[in-house]
Amino acid sequence: MVVTLEEVKEHLRYESTDTSNDFYLNGLILAADKVIKNYVTVTPSDDPAIAHAALLLIGYYDEHRNADKDMPINGNYLPAPVQALLYPYRDPTAA
Repeated sequence: MVVTLEEVKEHLRYESTDTSNDFYLNGLILAADKVIKNYVTVTPSDDPAIAHAALLLIGYYDEHRNADKDMPINGNYLPAPVQALLYPYRDPTAA
């Protein structure tokens, strides 16, 4: 995985000793990891940009965890800052 639970808790300003959200946060870590692996086409090295993209994506998920059910959902949506960080690891594809 790109980031640890401890890094996520620090990024989201959760108390490090509070374990009540650990299951939820671990799920977000797994989801962000999967999304990033599906988006990039080049296997990245241990680049801090990848970890930062994961933290931003996890923060986005956490912020929208109680989103209105009428909120439009685009299955291919990634927040612009996450796309910008991951774009160098994506080879162009033919249209």
